[in-house]
Amino acid sequence: MTVKDSIKRLLKEQEVQQFIRFCIVGGTCALIDAAVFYVVRLFAPYQVALVSGYVISLCVNYLLTVYWTFKTGSSVTSLVGIIGAHMFNLFVVRMGLMLLFVETFGLDDSIAYLPMAAISAVTNYLVIRTVVKFTARKREK
Repeated sequence: MTVKDSIKRLLKEQEVQQFIRFCIVGGTCALIDAAVFYVVRLFAPYQVALVSGYVISLCVNYLLTVYWTFKTGSSVTSLVGIIGAHMFNLFVVRMGLMLLFVETFGLDDSIAYLPMAAISAVTNYLVIRTVVKFTARKREK
């Protein structure tokens, strides 16, 4: 095996490990998000519950993402990028899907939360991964 092949293999292994860590962090934060959503919706509209759960899980997610998942450390650029990506995910993807499922399709908000969470998890991974890679490249320059 050549050095080039070893480096390629290592990079692939690191990416797989990153993805596994991302899934663990995402799963943990999804549980936090869901727990807060279902508790808050008992006494507030689903929109308030959606934002409450997401903001709390965002704080946990940010710290775990930069220090454990991608191991890049915190910086102003990564903070702004990740929060911006999460705000896009919250207000465009999640809120948009909830409005579509609840207001258009007439689903109960407790049921609509499930497909919304699944769809937004995929978009969140893609957007956060892009932001983290961009901020890491910018830091290297």
